[in-house]
Amino acid sequence: MQSQISRQAGDTFDASPAVAVQSAWGELWRGAWVIFNKHMLKFRSNSMEIGGTLGWPLLWIGTFGLGMERVVDTSMLGGTTGSYLAFITPGIIALTALSGAVNSGMTLLEEKIRGVLKEYFVAPIPRMSILLASTGSGLVKTLIQSIIILTIAVLFGARMTWNPIALLGGLIFLLLYVMAFVGFSNGVAARSNSVGGYHMLLFVLNLPLLFLSNALYPLNAMPGWMRVLAYLNPTTYVVDGLRHTLFNGGSLPVLLSLTVLTLFAAVCNWYGLRSFQAILESK
Repeated sequence: MQSQISRQAGDTFDASPAVAVQSAWGELWRGAWVIFNKHMLKFRSNSMEIGGTLGWPLLWIGTFGLGMERVVDTSMLGGTTGSYLAFITPGIIALTALSGAVNSGMTLLEEKIRGVLKEYFVAPIPRMSILLASTGSGLVKTLIQSIIILTIAVLFGARMTWNPIALLGGLIFLLLYVMAFVGFSNGVAARSNSVGGYHMLLFVLNLPLLFLSNALYPLNAMPGWMRVLAYLNPTTYVVDGLRHTLFNGGSLPVLLSLTVLTLFAAVCNWYGLRSFQAILESK
């Protein structure tokens, strides 16, 4: 036994930095994969989480979208497919992504309150695996829900392009937006101590992010003060990017939308990382 320990110690001492880095990355992803599977298993078995997240967007599509179809002058909507439902579908997808991101942070907060996070801390995995798993599961769950909303909108009559390059572009825009709010939600969850405070802070963002954007009406139809707020709203850029790629619409340069969302995702994930590190430093 002593010789085995000595040999293992010698192997560790002689290991090259490249091998050590590779081993550390392997442990990071192994731990993240275990926690990720745990989160996804809970998601699959929790019909209330799925239905609750999809309920509001489905109501928007089934009532507001179809109800306003014959009221809105589609010639004022710019270069869309001529359907108001197609015009608001990117905004409804953004709303779904935001709701899914909030649920992602809620998972981390619940584990923190119930003491599960402390169990992760003493497990033989890198602690950053916890944040990586929370981000990954939130990303996957939100993308699944967004695709469901898009499919339902198409079934209701929203005409979209099926060009593979355009679909890939739409996925990139959605991915950046989801990554941003998953990172932000994880950061808020890491700093919160109660479920009520968490929801009070994040759910109050839903309506302003929706209405102070181009989700329901074009930018050129807004009053000046509202247009300024819309340009400061990241939702405007994901909605416009999705319109460009999926519905042949949009009024902003694609490169501008892509740049804004990339910077926004970087800042939000930096905030999530710093908030999680604050938990580690307090232990």
